[in-house]
Amino acid sequence: MSLPSRREVLLAGASVTLLGCPTPSPTPDAGPPTVDAQAFDQATRVAFAPEAIAAPLAAFPQAVASGAMEQATALVVTRAPTLPRVVLRVWRPLDSSTEVALVTEQALDVPTHGAVKARVRGLAPATTYRYAFFAPDFSVRSAIGAFRTAFPDDWLEPVTFGTTSCAKLANGPFKALSLQAQVPMDFFVHLGDVSYNDGAVALEEFRDKWRGTLADEGYRALLPAVGTYLTWDDHDFWNNFDPEVNGATDGRFLDARQAFLESLPTELSPEGRLWRSFRWGRTVEVFVVDSRTERRASTRLSADPQYLSRAQLDWLKAGLADSPCHFKVVMSSVPITTMPPPLWGGQADRWQGYPAARSELLEHLVAADVKNVWFLGGDFHLGLVMRLDGEGPNARFMEIAGGPAGHGNPLSLVLEPGQEANREIAFPQRQFLFASGDTNATTLTLDPKADTVRVVFQGATSGRTTFDQVLRFGG
Repeated sequence: MSLPSRREVLLAGASVTLLGCPTPSPTPDAGPPTVDAQAFDQATRVAFAPEAIAAPLAAFPQAVASGAMEQATALVVTRAPTLPRVVLRVWRPLDSSTEVALVTEQALDVPTHGAVKARVRGLAPATTYRYAFFAPDFSVRSAIGAFRTAFPDDWLEPVTFGTTSCAKLANGPFKALSLQAQVPMDFFVHLGDVSYNDGAVALEEFRDKWRGTLADEGYRALLPAVGTYLTWDDHDFWNNFDPEVNGATDGRFLDARQAFLESLPTELSPEGRLWRSFRWGRTVEVFVVDSRTERRASTRLSADPQYLSRAQLDWLKAGLADSPCHFKVVMSSVPITTMPPPLWGGQADRWQGYPAARSELLEHLVAADVKNVWFLGGDFHLGLVMRLDGEGPNARFMEIAGGPAGHGNPLSLVLEPGQEANREIAFPQRQFLFASGDTNATTLTLDPKADTVRVVFQGATSGRTTFDQVLRFGG
């Protein structure tokens, strides 16, 4: 099958004249603003029907995935173990079943491990793109994926995103992720334990774990549907991974990290850091926090505990205080909420066990009067909506524990009828608005003009909406 290159046909069959720099079109009174994507991405109209090309699992056995979306760029990844080379195409749909607006085409060598990854550039902001990987002769393709790029700098529009954590393959298929894939979203946030890689000790073993996890039908439904922002947690390495014991130059740690980066649409900074932030106009800045690989357990009760490195904590404090965005969302793989004793143990494995570091961050936000900071946390295998503290200045901050995708917590027993007294001990009503032991599809809608956050939990077992409330910061 021979297809024209993107230079062979101009979009709409005619040249496009641009006057000045490309800018978003004015906001109409009757609706949200729009972007003239063609002015940014210079797409070309080509005869191309990707849906008509076969998509055998043998050629592409796991989902495509996209992530790290900014206004003009994104990462995409898939696995093609039987092909030495693939072609990546990114396009915008047109009102045609046989033509697309082709944005870019890249020929990519497939590494021996089969995972192939590429950065796409030259995109338009606030625009939904389709993409897929193809055999060089276009005889077969991967699943077709979609992602939306971040808003222009001056936009102040609602954003909807989903979130999850803790996807243990033994508890698959991940019905919560399949359910989440049906929800229209701008992006998706994964809070860690993307894969349970316990037992792996060498690179090929970690790769095998990732191959199995990402072939699950839940991930195969969700990851092609929406772009993602990701952080990691211990099971992405191994259970209760301790960076003071196994980190920096440890071979097992390095192998686990390499497999993580090969498999997912994310990357480290030139300094080797996972933490960074992403802005969607003036609506929201998403802070991706690494609360696993920089911690130093031996310091936790000292005067200077390291839950995050000093560099990361200073970056987070400054970023939250200086952000021009209405909402600030902090992605932390382990919750920052104070969980009430005695039923909640294991403080050493979360923010709560590093009280001076936790206080430094939260006291900074209170002193600087930084509003609309919302925390996301995973790890607990529960769906939760909670205040960081039951009372005091930190009670103004809320945390949502998304999902989980595929795991359970024994404490969910206290959520059953007849356990009301124990429930009040574990999840006191003055602090916890919601607690669920089910796997859940979790969605948040941030509306900067209304100054609200709508949080929705839909149970994967029941299929019912179990929580749907509109919240305000400090409310």
